[in-house]
Amino acid sequence: MNQQESVIDLFALGRTYFDRFLQEFATYGLEADPGIELRQGSGVLCYYSLEDRHIYLSVPDFSQPVGKLQALILRSLLGCDNDEALFRFLGLFLPHIIAHELAHHYRHRYGMFGDSAWQEEQIANKLSVAVVKHRLSPEEKAFAKSFLRQAIETLAAKMEAKNIAIDSYYSVLHALNVSGQVGVADFENIELLQTALGVKSEEFLKGSGQLSDEVEQRLAHRGDLIESIDHEYTSDQIKYIYYHVGWLYLDLTSRETEYVDEFARNYLNFKFELLPDLEPSHDVPADKAIQACFKAFQLSQPHSETAGRYFYKRYRSLLLAKMQSLELTIAAQNDRLKREVGLILENWSGEATDTLDYLAQLAPPKLRHLFPHLIAAHLDEEVLPLDHLPTEPDRRLWAHVVSGAADEAAANTLHRLALLDRTDIYRGLPVEVLFKLITCFSLVRLAPGEPVIWQNERNDDVFILIEGKLEVLVDQAGQPTKVGEIHPNEIFGEIAFFTEDPRYATVRAIEPSKCYVLTDADLQLLAYDHPTILMQMAGVLAKRLAAMYNTTHNETV
Repeated sequence: MNQQESVIDLFALGRTYFDRFLQEFATYGLEADPGIELRQGSGVLCYYSLEDRHIYLSVPDFSQPVGKLQALILRSLLGCDNDEALFRFLGLFLPHIIAHELAHHYRHRYGMFGDSAWQEEQIANKLSVAVVKHRLSPEEKAFAKSFLRQAIETLAAKMEAKNIAIDSYYSVLHALNVSGQVGVADFENIELLQTALGVKSEEFLKGSGQLSDEVEQRLAHRGDLIESIDHEYTSDQIKYIYYHVGWLYLDLTSRETEYVDEFARNYLNFKFELLPDLEPSHDVPADKAIQACFKAFQLSQPHSETAGRYFYKRYRSLLLAKMQSLELTIAAQNDRLKREVGLILENWSGEATDTLDYLAQLAPPKLRHLFPHLIAAHLDEEVLPLDHLPTEPDRRLWAHVVSGAADEAAANTLHRLALLDRTDIYRGLPVEVLFKLITCFSLVRLAPGEPVIWQNERNDDVFILIEGKLEVLVDQAGQPTKVGEIHPNEIFGEIAFFTEDPRYATVRAIEPSKCYVLTDADLQLLAYDHPTILMQMAGVLAKRLAAMYNTTHNETV
């Protein structure tokens, strides 16, 4: 070990990460106990104490005889050839350890800590992945994975069961994908089914005929394995280390990406206040409800352009629903209208002319006065929006925007709708779809220089920059070369969403920035129901590629 490395105190480095993560997590609303401490542990185990609520970190002090002995034991367990490699790995591994133990603390503090040791370890690893994985450079990931592979082989030789880390990983699907037993296409399909139907991936895998008999048998005993982990988790240190080494390798190698905001919602029960969904109604909309939405559009627009668009879209939805309930003047068009109503709803981008006007001649005469080009002249003066708006979200948004009623959920909903209004892809979608979309958002905060996407890595999530500035870098002859910038309201990451290929570029923050992320699975489900999303995304992507081509072509001419 060289002189520079020998003076680095791993515990002090751990304390630096401890302080940094406490501050970072607080920006997401995760508050730790005011008196929580990072304390020096003993042995080779690191843990969070449920009794005194502190974290104990055990790392070897390479300058002390006891520390050198600890390092020798770790090297033997992990199959590491020298102190330099062990020291480098521990330095990379420390953020994972600290974030993992802090996750236990947050789960405990917020009353969510459960009885299953296995489940709590899997949950804690998700917070670690959220703050560690995307910050490791490709070179650091390559070293860590190589180190972990060697450690897995060394530890497996000391045990009879060789696949228990894979079989006990929180996601069987991701583990089998990493180990090459489930291909990318099958992985994507099963993940989509899992998200859509709420059924665990192992249920789709069992009996599918796509796995070997040996893997099928391992899946059948997965429950027994998890139960054994809960009963004897820390009693066998070699097995304990093997689990964590194997799980960490899978975390670094899988396509999965986690986010702090997502962790807070899913595992700490944090609720970001939004208006309830606009659930579809089977009742025929009343004329007064249609008029109330149009009046709300007129009256709210001076206060908020986004609110005006909201109520106009609601007016369109109700009018189309009314048309579907009646016989059209051309009978043959009734069934077709019912089939194509979604396309009509999603074919309005805010121009002066509304496609609904062209449908007026198909409507019964008694309904025509409700169409866009006639309704303003035929509004019933006695129809008041607050009395006749049909849903709770309509009424709460109206009261917040026009009457100034304090409503955090309405304010948050309006803010997210405003962000989508500024994007070409989502601007024209019905508000019923936008409501589903905004509930899927996870917030991502980036410090200057922090990457959110790495070139050549696999991740299909799509991002919207809402604050700050990002740069796009492409590796050219081993050097990162800036090829563009991303500014607020721009969407990025959609190429990989379409192609499912590794990322074509690295994206990192130039200044403090915030993004919203839509996971691949969530966006796919929405796109299947509303293919206009894919058409809009493809259009934006085509324009971007054309601009890149023109820039390159002009530079070479």
